[in-house]
Amino acid sequence: MQNKNIFYVVLGLEILVVLFVALGLIPREAALIMSGIMVFYFIFSKLEDGLILFIVSIPIFVALPITESFDSLSAGRLFVLILFLKWLFSQKQIKFIKLKRLEILSILLLLVLILSIFPAIDKIAAIKKIIYLVNLAVIFLIVRDTIKDKIIFKRAVKAVLISSAIVFLIGFGQLISAYFFTIGSFWDWWSDHVSLGFYGENLRQIVKTNNAWFVNSPSGPSVIRLFGSFTDPHSFALYLLLTLPFIISLAITQIKEKFHKEWIWLILSLFFIILSGTRGIWFGITFGFLAAIYLLIKKININRCVSCILATLVIFVFLIPITSIFTTIPQFRERAGQSDAALILKRLASILNLDELSNQGRIYIWKRSLESFKEHPILGIGAGNFPVVLEQEIVMAKAGSSAHNLYLNFLVENGLFAFILIVFMVWEILSVVFSVLKLNLPQKTRILITGLFIYLVWAFGYSLFDIALLDERVFLIFLTILGIIYAIKNKPEIVLENE
Repeated sequence: MQNKNIFYVVLGLEILVVLFVALGLIPREAALIMSGIMVFYFIFSKLEDGLILFIVSIPIFVALPITESFDSLSAGRLFVLILFLKWLFSQKQIKFIKLKRLEILSILLLLVLILSIFPAIDKIAAIKKIIYLVNLAVIFLIVRDTIKDKIIFKRAVKAVLISSAIVFLIGFGQLISAYFFTIGSFWDWWSDHVSLGFYGENLRQIVKTNNAWFVNSPSGPSVIRLFGSFTDPHSFALYLLLTLPFIISLAITQIKEKFHKEWIWLILSLFFIILSGTRGIWFGITFGFLAAIYLLIKKININRCVSCILATLVIFVFLIPITSIFTTIPQFRERAGQSDAALILKRLASILNLDELSNQGRIYIWKRSLESFKEHPILGIGAGNFPVVLEQEIVMAKAGSSAHNLYLNFLVENGLFAFILIVFMVWEILSVVFSVLKLNLPQKTRILITGLFIYLVWAFGYSLFDIALLDERVFLIFLTILGIIYAIKNKPEIVLENE
C-alpha cells in the first residue's frame, strides 16, 4: 500500500509540474527538479512500478532545459535509459543464443544503420538518429520481460489506457480553447508556452513560423487540427489510433455496466482522430477493413471479435460527415466568411486529387526520394540526413522534412537492405499478433488482440504516407504495445482470469 501511495504522489506531482510549466505558471527549470524526483523513484522502486509510471507518462515527457543552448532533450529518453540499466542488472543471464526473429532483424537493421554513417554528409546527425532509435527501442525488451504475471499485465493495460486518456484530455482542452482565443493569440500562446515546455526553444521557433495546426477554408474561417501535446496532428492521431484497441476492449466487455462512459470515450477518440485532419489515417482505414476481412476469411473462431472491431471502423467512416458539419461552428472568434459544412469531406476527397497542392508536394518528394535511392542504393545518404535530398538544412528534419513514407524514408536514408529489413519486421510483428490470436484467450484479451491486429495494419498502411510512427511518444507507445503482445505470446497464462 505504501508503494502504491508513493507511486500516485510522484505521478500527481509530475502532472502538476508539467501542467504548470506548459501554462507558463512556473519556470521550465522546475521540470529538472521533477525529473530528479522521478529518476530517484525509477532507481529505488520495483522495476514494474517504474515501468508503469513510465507508460502513463509517455504523453507528458517534457524537454529538459539543461543549458540555454541544450534544452530539447526529452526526459523520457533519460528515463528509458535508467529503466534499461535496471532491467539489465536484474537479468541473471543474457540469453544471446535464444534471440527471437524480431530481435535478430533489429540487430541487423542496427548494423545497416551504423554502416550508413559512412556516406552521410552530416555524420553527427546520423549518429544522433541511431542513438535516438536505440535509446527508445529498448523499452520493448523491458516491457516484454517485466510483464511476468496477470497482475503486472493488468497494470500495463491500465497504464496504456491512462496514457491514452491523457492524450484525449489534452486534445479536448485544446478543442475547447479554439472557441475562446483568436487564431493569432492561440498560435503565439501555444508556441511560447506548451511547445516550449514540451520540446524546447528550437521547436518553438519552428512552429512559430511553420506548422500544420490549422485547416483554412478558401471562403470560411480557420479550423483547428487537433494535435494535443504533440508537435503536429499526425502524431496525435496515430497515438490515439494505436491505443484505441484498449479502449474498444474495455468498452465492449463492460457494455452492460458502463455503456455510456466507455463508448463516449471511444467515439470521441475516433472523432478527435478525424479532427486532426490527417488524411493519411483517413485513407489508411482501407487497410483496417482489409485486415478485418482477412481475419474473417481465415476462420479462426474470432468472428464475433472481428465484427466488434469492424463496427468501430464503420463508426469512424460515419463520423467523417458529422465532423465536417461540426467544423461549421466558428472557431477563433472568426465571424467573417461563410462556414463550409463540407470542409472535412472536401479534404477527404482531395486525397485522390493529384493536382492538389499538398499531394503535388508529396509526389515531388517521392520522386526526389527515388532519384536519391538510384544514386545511393546500398547504404543510402545516411541516417537522419533526409533533408539533403530536398537540398534543405539537416535541422529541417525537426520541422518534418521526410519522405512522407516510413518505408521510403529508410530506403533513402539507409539503403535497400534497411528497407527489406523494415518490411520483414512489419511482417514478423503481424505474424506474431496473428499467432497470439490463435491461442485460447479470455474474451477481453481476444477482443484486444483482434483490435491490435486490425489497427496495427491500419497504422502500417498509414505509414505509407508519413513517418509519424518514429515520433518519440508514438514510437514509445508502439513499442510498449508490442512488448505487451510478445509478453502474451511468451506467457499466455498472464491473461488468464482477466475477465
